[in-house]
Amino acid sequence: MNWKQAKKTVVAVPLSAVLLASAGLGTVSASTGSTQIPEVAPTVDTPAAQLRLDISNLFSTHFIYQTEVALLSYHEAKEGGPTGEGLEAAQEQLVANGGDLTEAIKSVYGQEAADAFDKIFDTQYDDSAGYGAAVASGDQEQIDQIKKDLLETFPTDLGTLLSEATGGNLPKDTAISVLQEHEKDVMQFLDNSVEGDFEEAYAEFNEGYERMFTVGTALSSAIVKQMPEKFENTKAVTPAADLRATFSQLLGEHFYYQTATSIEAYKAATGEGGEAFEVVGEMQEANAVEMAAAVESLYGKEAADAFNEIFSTQYEDSEALGKAVAEGNTEKVNEITDELLNTFAVDLGTVLSDATGGKLPKETVISVLQQHEQSTIDILNSYAEGDYQAVYETFTEGHALMFTIGQALSGAIVQQMPEEFAAAPGMPETGMGGMADSGTMNWMLVTFPLLALAGALVFTRRKALKE
Repeated sequence: MNWKQAKKTVVAVPLSAVLLASAGLGTVSASTGSTQIPEVAPTVDTPAAQLRLDISNLFSTHFIYQTEVALLSYHEAKEGGPTGEGLEAAQEQLVANGGDLTEAIKSVYGQEAADAFDKIFDTQYDDSAGYGAAVASGDQEQIDQIKKDLLETFPTDLGTLLSEATGGNLPKDTAISVLQEHEKDVMQFLDNSVEGDFEEAYAEFNEGYERMFTVGTALSSAIVKQMPEKFENTKAVTPAADLRATFSQLLGEHFYYQTATSIEAYKAATGEGGEAFEVVGEMQEANAVEMAAAVESLYGKEAADAFNEIFSTQYEDSEALGKAVAEGNTEKVNEITDELLNTFAVDLGTVLSDATGGKLPKETVISVLQQHEQSTIDILNSYAEGDYQAVYETFTEGHALMFTIGQALSGAIVQQMPEEFAAAPGMPETGMGGMADSGTMNWMLVTFPLLALAGALVFTRRKALKE
């Protein structure tokens, strides 16, 4: 199936507009004697929460493309292995993402700040590719220079700029430190990948991806604190906004690992790589266990079991699709495509709609899940055809869609259970922390008690299935 034609088979649905409008903001009231005091119900859909997730989307997308560029650059420079095809297209997306980040800075702080940001970011594109090439060539002098640029110059320049722009609400030393950790994540992902230690590489990838949400939370909180009126005096960190961020993060990781699983399975079947195939498949399953744990904490074991049963078909289909495309097995490709679009999407959409008491309209959520699955199919087909520009353009769109789904799902849950997501009085905003301080963090520990066990559970379960 041609990817351009395939994209037309599923109609894009403006999920945030349809679902959140249908849910409405709503109000609750508290009685004090004979006087009714109206209060605004908790919601995920505030200007500050939107800023937080917009920034998190841009930074997490940036992290994905920075690691991709470094790895592809290594392969392009290293003889006797993968060729690094797709490097130019990945670099274009990294630069485009930098442009989006620059526009975001401009919208808040103006042209001068945007120009300064863009100038600093320009150096990082070159250094990301340069690091991969230097590691491939074994040029230690070049490696040391790039490490100095990425771990000292870039974090210091960008951390200082962001701290000054936010009037110190984002502490400079903390911002610099977290940006340094981000650059370490990228380099360690590459180092572990080229050494063939894919378990460590993708553990590092997860940590780095999640760190981008920490940065998004901290930067948005600093901006909102600096100019509260611009964001209608709403907060970036509330229990409802935390739920939205949590689902967006899990879904974003899911999309990455689903597409990676299909592509690695394709490469393994063609004999042209695929060394990371087993590990990315395990990471996809581990991510699903985390989402099932979140479902269980909210809706109980029966709902989680139904979710897990449906999701288990998807990891199998992701792997099988890559293999079927590599083998040119059209009948199998069509069978799996139909399974993903018309069975998985329908079953999961029905479970989510039923669980939320219809707050997520069934037909709409099914349609959007079909759009998500079509994105993964299109990416694999484009990869097989060598159309890397289409691969990365579709990936960027598909990754953004995960944030829209996260917004809609969390919005439906918050509307369904408003008392569970009421903001704690006097909840503090944080500097470079992920969630609100004690109030929300305690809530998250209660709401998602199984997340810490997810990795161990999935590896044990996968081993048992193999045996």
